[in-house]
Parts: sequence; structure tokens; C-alpha cells
Amino acid sequence: MAGVSVATVSRVLNNSDSVKPQTTQIVKDAIQRLDYHPNFLGRTLRRLETMKILVLAPTISNQFYSRIIKGIQSVAEPAGYHIMLAVTNANREIELEYIQMLQRKLVDGIIFLHSSLSAEELSEFSASSPMVLASEIVQGADLPMVTIDNQKAGYEATCFLINNGHRRVALASAGDLYYSSTLRRYGYQKALLDCGIPYDPNLITSEGFSFNAGRRSAEQLLRLSKLPDAVFAVADAVAIGMTSVFHQNGIEVGKDISIIGFDNNQISEYYIPSITTVSQPQLDIGQKAMELLMNKLEDLSCENRHIVLPHRIEIRASVKLSKSEV
Repeated sequence: MAGVSVATVSRVLNNSDSVKPQTTQIVKDAIQRLDYHPNFLGRTLRRLETMKILVLAPTISNQFYSRIIKGIQSVAEPAGYHIMLAVTNANREIELEYIQMLQRKLVDGIIFLHSSLSAEELSEFSASSPMVLASEIVQGADLPMVTIDNQKAGYEATCFLINNGHRRVALASAGDLYYSSTLRRYGYQKALLDCGIPYDPNLITSEGFSFNAGRRSAEQLLRLSKLPDAVFAVADAVAIGMTSVFHQNGIEVGKDISIIGFDNNQISEYYIPSITTVSQPQLDIGQKAMELLMNKLEDLSCENRHIVLPHRIEIRASVKLSKSEV
């Protein structure tokens, strides 16, 4: 219909600069009239690339991941890549199935927002396929990673509470469910040690990262003979869950007890009281993760960089500040 060769049509479909603008328009008009759609399976076989990136998240219920995905997308789309999201429920068998998709060239690369695989497994798979860890790292794994310093962040969050006059500081953790939770607990313990405060295991809960986990943690603390002065919660959802239970029991967060969360999800700013939190650069984590993956797509043997991004404490109403901080 366009009166040109198959090769010319191919060049137009691939946005080549070698075709005259007038010819390009003729081919595009023919494409529109015929309602033609390229066969991308055939293109994949010829070019050995799909232009698709798989993002594996353990859950979609945590708002934290959505902003990382937005960051990934902001780098991927201008480069011509499409993002596919899959939820693993932290199930290693599901992860292995998606890795097989990568090995079969059904996608070009994978970005893990969390992985249940061992460091050895991840290192072995990444040696032959482009893969990146974002936010949640796996200690000892040999592949590109981007994260924050979770131990330092946990340390600074706990010190912030102590420096504001709180001596009996609890930790609402997720146990060792994720490595980040473990590191935040290390930071909490080191802060107590450096500030000369005895470690009290009765002030530690290990219920998880969710709103309901926060509710369970608050209920545990309420059963103590003496309520803590403050709580370091390893996620904003946990902090908000705790706040709701304390409120139901007549305990005012920000006055009777202080709480600091983690992540700086949007709800932490709008909740009442607004939640003081450790802010992670979620968009930057996603952007850097996609940049690392693109480096691997270009050269699989390139350096496995480990990027540590800065965090900050966002001060809001849920922490009672000492007079020197006001």
C-alpha cells in the first residue's frame, strides 16, 4: 500500500533517521489505514530483547513500594522499556519461576524490591542474567544494589528520641523477616549502648511491617507494668497502627508517648497526629536501580555497584520535643 520495500517499513517502525520524512509519513498512513500492529514476538526473536523489565515486589499493600516503582518507570520509559509488576508474597518458589522467565528471554531484566533467595543463588543467577536489588538487600549477594544505611538510620532514629528526653524507648520491629529490620534493630541497640541506657528485651516487639502488626505491638506494650516513653517503629504503617491503639486507650501520641516511624510514606504526613519518620528517598532508589539495570543490559560483566543513598529524619507531631529542639 505504501509502495516501499519491507526494509523501509522496518526502518520506519524502528524510528530510523535514514528514511525521508515524506516516505515515513506515507508508511505511517498505510499503517493506520490497515490497522497494522507489529509482531513483537518476532521482533524479540530477531533482536534478542523484549524491552520489558520485571519488577518483583513482596506485596502491593505497602505504599512504600509504589514510589520506588514510579522511580523505576521514570527512567525506564524514556529509554523505551516497559515495566511489568509481579507480587511474590516473599515466596522463593514464585521468585524462581520469574527468574526462569528472564532466562528464557521473556523479559530483559529483573529488579527485586525484596528477595527470599540466598546470596549464593542470587549471585549465581545474576552472573548470567541482568538483575538488581532495590531497597531490601541480601547480605553477601554479588549483584548491583541500591539502598540506604538501615543500621545508621535506626541508630539516628533512636538517638533522636533519646536526645529529646526519652529514656525508656521501645522498638516495634519485624524481627528478622527482612534484613532491613535486622539492621534497624542493630542501630537501635547501638544507640542505647552509646547513650548508657540498659537494653530491655521486654520493650521489643517483632510483629511485622503492617498496620495490624503495629496494633499488636501496641497491645503488647500496654500489657507492661510501665508504658515506654517512646517507640521506634520500623515502618510508618506500624507507627500508625500503634497510634490508633494508643488513641483508643486514651493515650495521646506526641504528648503521653512519642513515636517515630520509618519510610516517610504519604499517609504519615496526613495522619493525625502526623508521624515523625525516617525518610527514605524512594523515587531515587527506583531511579538508581533502573540505571544500574541498564548498565547490566548494556554490559553484563560491568561492576556490581552498591549504592547507599542518604536518609533524613522528618520531624512532625508524633514526637514530643525537648525545649532545646522546639
